[in-house]
Amino acid sequence: MRICSLLPSATEILFALGLGGEVVGVTHECDFPAEARSKQILVRSRLAHAATAAEIDRQVRDFLTRGESLYSADVEALRVIEPDLIITQDLCQVCAASPDD
Repeated sequence: MRICSLLPSATEILFALGLGGEVVGVTHECDFPAEARSKQILVRSRLAHAATAAEIDRQVRDFLTRGESLYSADVEALRVIEPDLIITQDLCQVCAASPDD
């Protein structure tokens, strides 16, 4: 099975269950266990990495005001990978990649 995990906690669980070899794609935040870092990154944050808390807050507000996602998905890589399962969440559009991303 080819699994893309777009939620760091799910990535950790998949590896803990011995399914790390099935994981073929992750997000920029999936860094545990260390093996997760070797997987292809499919989703990245659009926020400036070196920003202050105030700048991040402003960026988040700007993105949401424009109706834009905080995340950028590599759709072409997803097509090439052809995952059997994509794990994400539909809970908080600010916290992690959602099905709409």
